[in-house]
Amino acid sequence: MNIRKRDIIFIPIIILAVSLYFFNERDIVLETSTPLMDKIIVLDAGHGGFDPGAIGNLSKKEDEINLEITLKLRRLIEQGGGIAVLTRDIDQGLDTEESKTYRQRKNEDLRNRRILINGSEPDIFISVHLNSFPQSKYYGAQTFYKKGSEESKLLAKGLQKELRRMLDKNNERVPQPRDSIYLIREAESPSVLVECGFLSNPNEEKLLNNEEYQQKIAWAIYIGLIKHFE
Repeated sequence: MNIRKRDIIFIPIIILAVSLYFFNERDIVLETSTPLMDKIIVLDAGHGGFDPGAIGNLSKKEDEINLEITLKLRRLIEQGGGIAVLTRDIDQGLDTEESKTYRQRKNEDLRNRRILINGSEPDIFISVHLNSFPQSKYYGAQTFYKKGSEESKLLAKGLQKELRRMLDKNNERVPQPRDSIYLIREAESPSVLVECGFLSNPNEEKLLNNEEYQQKIAWAIYIGLIKHFE
């Protein structure tokens, strides 16, 4: 039987994926070698603190769900040997007391995130967000990438593929380039923003508030990262 080197490398990844899929993340900690080994990945949980982001009909706001997904993703990345750097790990923005108005606080928050992101010299930057439209009919995860960056485009395509495969095979959304998203535009590394779903859609809002569904989102992004670095 002809076994390629690529197949040998992928075996521990499959074992890790299958193991963690069937066990609760709080009950098992695995360490294994994956293509993420020693890769620096900055994770940005969108909004936070003074800025709650989108607000749905249930108790949790966008910034809370963003953080919950990001913390789950950090755990997976670290289990795979990667280095996860978070712009925030609590429900607090990166603004200071020097900023008084909402606009000043927002500008300072984004500026400090940019400094942290680029100062970490990451291999990849991922920002986690939730979408919201006035009309409730829209749903589905979607990725947006740094315009003009081919690696960002490839990463966005890979993440979108895994999000579709793991969350909703009928999701026909495709990755889109953006130069209007400040952190994606200003990041010096390949960069992708993941809109994990719509808080404005009642059915999807229920899913986004569910811990198991959040774990599936984190898994989709994690597997997408592994495949990107293979």
